[in-house]
Amino acid sequence: MLSEPSCIQGMQQLRFSHLHTGESIVLSGVFAERLAAHLATPETVPFPNLGPLLRRHHWLEQLQSTTPTPSQLLLGNGLGMLFIELTDRCNESCIHCYAESSPQRSARLSREEIRRVLEEASGLGRPVVQFTGGDPLLHPDLGFALQTAHALGLETLEVYTNGLALSETLLSTLLPHRPSFAFSVYSSEAAVHDAITQTPGSLSRTIKAMHRVRQAGLPMRVGIILMPENRDSEEATTAYLQQELGLDAADIGIDVVRSTGRGEYMHDAQASTSGRQHFRHRPDSPSEEQQSVPAQGKSITVRRGKLCISASGDVFPCIFSRRTRLGNIRNHALHDILTSLNQRTLSTPSTERWMHCRESLSCSDCQAIAYLLEDDAGHPQATIPILPRGANATT
Repeated sequence: MLSEPSCIQGMQQLRFSHLHTGESIVLSGVFAERLAAHLATPETVPFPNLGPLLRRHHWLEQLQSTTPTPSQLLLGNGLGMLFIELTDRCNESCIHCYAESSPQRSARLSREEIRRVLEEASGLGRPVVQFTGGDPLLHPDLGFALQTAHALGLETLEVYTNGLALSETLLSTLLPHRPSFAFSVYSSEAAVHDAITQTPGSLSRTIKAMHRVRQAGLPMRVGIILMPENRDSEEATTAYLQQELGLDAADIGIDVVRSTGRGEYMHDAQASTSGRQHFRHRPDSPSEEQQSVPAQGKSITVRRGKLCISASGDVFPCIFSRRTRLGNIRNHALHDILTSLNQRTLSTPSTERWMHCRESLSCSDCQAIAYLLEDDAGHPQATIPILPRGANATT
């Protein structure tokens, strides 16, 4: 993904930089002038042939495609991951919770909102759907959500839970929909785990729920979130999970505390643990990206986008990228929110803002999206008017 070109004053030069790798190139002379004219008015000025430059800097191929709109930037080649936070109520009060969930919270999506979001999302690329929260088991319509998603052809479904409410009765109602499950385990030591969740007995109850899922034959994975309270315990916790539940190493991910929600004030946790991170959002893939092979046999990377719907209806670029609010499904259809995004002006390049995005977000695509959608001061752009369905967005 490229940053916008920056001009070097007093010289006929253009500088392009790759946001992920930092690689840059300066183009000059008549060629730079013609390329700048094309980027300014692509409909009237032909694209100049990059020739041998492409063989040395393959990332410049992105220049030959239409300049992405914000909605294209978000969705990539289609929506690949949809997080739906059914409720922000949780029966734990984890000290690092990105969503600030707790037993005192009460926001939740209605049955109609769940149905409508799933219907709209199914037309954006048949995404993997993760039902989360808070704790999704506390929402009375979790079974309805799974059933609706299956009926729409969204077959890869995951329930992210602490498992405390996963009784045999509830599991039996979810079993026909064959969801996969994901759990967070912070330590193999109950005292450490329970201190992080601020819920006595929570480790024992989570492990019991995981045994129920395993016995039911449903897919399961576990995330270990590292912070000062459980630093350097991931090897022991991983070994415990493998022995206790028969999990493979590939089923256990290690993540860091994210700089959002209650985790925003735990900066030492990111700095001290980020080097040991290996985690994935998707239950069916090792990363957010998928590989495709064109006819000529050359493998290329195809990026699929992410969206998050919060328990209050807010739409975010990702479950952890909550600084930029895109809209709210209670006020407008998801389609109209995404279409209206194209009224936003992508931010101009800024090294300071890019470094902030890299420090606060873990995934490279989320970093780039936040960088381009936030304003030049590093804040979310002001809420934009939502166009009604059928209206033409300014691109």
